[in-house]
Amino acid sequence: MAKLFNQLRPDATHGEKRVYDLLARLSDDYWVWPELSVGEQYPDFVVAHPRLGIAVLEVKDWVEVCEADASSVLVRTRDGAQRREHNPLQATRAKAIAVASKLEARPKLLHTGGPFQGKLKLAWTYAVVFPNLTRMWIYTLGDVFEPSYLVADDDLHPSRFEDRMRGLAWRFPAQLEPGDMDEVRAALQPQLIIRDSRTGGEVGIADMRQEQVAKEGLFAAKGNELDEEVTPEGKRIAVKQLGVRLVRGVAGSGKTLVLALRARFLAEAYPDWQILVTTFNKALAEDLAARLAGHSDRITVQHFHALCAQMLGSIGVWQGGPVGDSMGLLANLLPREFPAVNQWDAAFLASEIAWIKDCGIRSEEDYLQIARAGRGERLSRAERSQLYRIYQRYEERLRDRRRFDWQDVPLLVQRAIENGDLTPPAYHAILVDEAQDFAPTWFDVLRHLLLPDQPSMFLAADSTQRIYRSFSWRAMGLHVVGRTRILPRSYRSTYEIMRAAAVLVEDNPDLKATLADEEEEPLRSELDPAWMRHGPQPELRRFNSRPDEVSYLARRINSLIAEGYAPGDIVVLHARAFGPEQYRSALRQAGVAQISLDPAAVGRRDVVQFATIHSVKGLEYRVVFIVQAQLLFESDRPIPFSERAKFTADQLRLLYVAMTRARDLLTISYQSRLPKELGILEEHLRLAEMDADDFSYDRF
Repeated sequence: MAKLFNQLRPDATHGEKRVYDLLARLSDDYWVWPELSVGEQYPDFVVAHPRLGIAVLEVKDWVEVCEADASSVLVRTRDGAQRREHNPLQATRAKAIAVASKLEARPKLLHTGGPFQGKLKLAWTYAVVFPNLTRMWIYTLGDVFEPSYLVADDDLHPSRFEDRMRGLAWRFPAQLEPGDMDEVRAALQPQLIIRDSRTGGEVGIADMRQEQVAKEGLFAAKGNELDEEVTPEGKRIAVKQLGVRLVRGVAGSGKTLVLALRARFLAEAYPDWQILVTTFNKALAEDLAARLAGHSDRITVQHFHALCAQMLGSIGVWQGGPVGDSMGLLANLLPREFPAVNQWDAAFLASEIAWIKDCGIRSEEDYLQIARAGRGERLSRAERSQLYRIYQRYEERLRDRRRFDWQDVPLLVQRAIENGDLTPPAYHAILVDEAQDFAPTWFDVLRHLLLPDQPSMFLAADSTQRIYRSFSWRAMGLHVVGRTRILPRSYRSTYEIMRAAAVLVEDNPDLKATLADEEEEPLRSELDPAWMRHGPQPELRRFNSRPDEVSYLARRINSLIAEGYAPGDIVVLHARAFGPEQYRSALRQAGVAQISLDPAAVGRRDVVQFATIHSVKGLEYRVVFIVQAQLLFESDRPIPFSERAKFTADQLRLLYVAMTRARDLLTISYQSRLPKELGILEEHLRLAEMDADDFSYDRF
């Protein structure tokens, strides 16, 4: 079967559908692009073959050619009407020239020496396909239709079609090398070119799997995607039927690239559509906005809370914005109004109240009935009642202050829409990046933004990188079974970095158990040293104190900058919110001048970025330092034994996110004693160092 890179539009002609089916049956050496946009030209089909070249095919569903000369033809169509058109050979040749010009822009497709230096390594040709006219009938038109550039009804038989394709007017055999066909893809579809988000330079081409996932079902009718067995909270929020597609991928596999491609393809396939791209992370939203800047009239890119803030602000609800210290309010509330409560601290209560709001629970009875997956210790009915009373009092205190918290934001939007106070923006399609960190109420809001006629939603996610919330797709009312595609190859990080990250998480029993609670399985990375980039092994470094760690960081960062790394290539990550500020001050004193904590500095080339792990989710850097890694596995409060496995799994996820931000160099440092959770990583790196003398890979 040929490789098809697009689908026909729903209103394609009978002849176009017939040719499409025949092209699909060609051998797998053929690559076919139906209805490809080439500048202002739109060929019906572009066909490429590594040993033949590239051909442009135009299909004409005429049933009779009444008159013909060198410039025009008078034709009769299938509905019996007559009309005059330009000579199709001339128009098709113009489209073929436009395609050839695109190919000539890719240096790897040109001869680099000899008599044909600077010329294309593959021939191009063209043909007009007449599915309703026999070759004998066409011959009667004389020289107007040159037979070598025609495909007639006689040729449109499965047993003869491939021979006819080989018999087109190819001028010389193609001389393509391995990888050149991907260059053809990049020439014809520039959106497949992967560019460095910081420099804009070309770093690669989206692979065929990524492209196919981005295009799959582009013209398919959307059906009923609601799981009939969703949980009660899932059914409550399923206010509309959704056409849902999910792409899951390991870190660096191109999920964001695929999502951006999907948005572009939708914009091109449906010019009248309005499309929303949203994510949790502000920096990632900015990156996506830059990728999709050419379609800003039809594609809106906003991180989720900015979208909600805009809607609430339009009706005067935003005011001072959400409170930022819910734990402080709870810590003040407990001893005064619930003095007998001593088994729960403010952090636990804040997380439980956030969960109640994320689920959209509206009554105590709902809270008592709902299953709470992922909790290590089961709560009794009496304990839940007590928790709900604390939640209600917390809400009263917020209302007394005329404030709300971050978990209230989607609830306020939803209620304003339901009450008729807010008319939300309307979208034909919504694409969600890092969807694993969304909550049920967030999807509730997004459903309200979808137009009811065949709504479409496309999700990109990695369950191993779920670091904010732990909801299954079923709990969110989304049926993704059978509509999930996997991207197992990582293109961001070197083989050495991805191998270390995989060792840490893929077989960890605590993480497996947590994923099972979320109705997920670990994604296994497809790691092949033959095609992946290579570099130094990650480093795991121990220091006696923070000053020792800071001193090393200062020397190493200054050394890297002296070697030619831009400051913006480097990020220092910390697990705690207070960490970046502490390290920035210390490193400035140690002689590192170009430092920034400002989230707006993400993407700047002139500063080293200091950030929490959470804030760089979805981003990448050439060099990553993860400092004070021991704090990942320490808690500000005692962790009950029943909750320890979940805590460990969550922290491993966070460390995995941090490690996989690195493209080339990774250093993890800790103070005093190595956390036992990192023992498997230490052993892996020790064995890798021992094997280094026995194996070597090309560095590129």
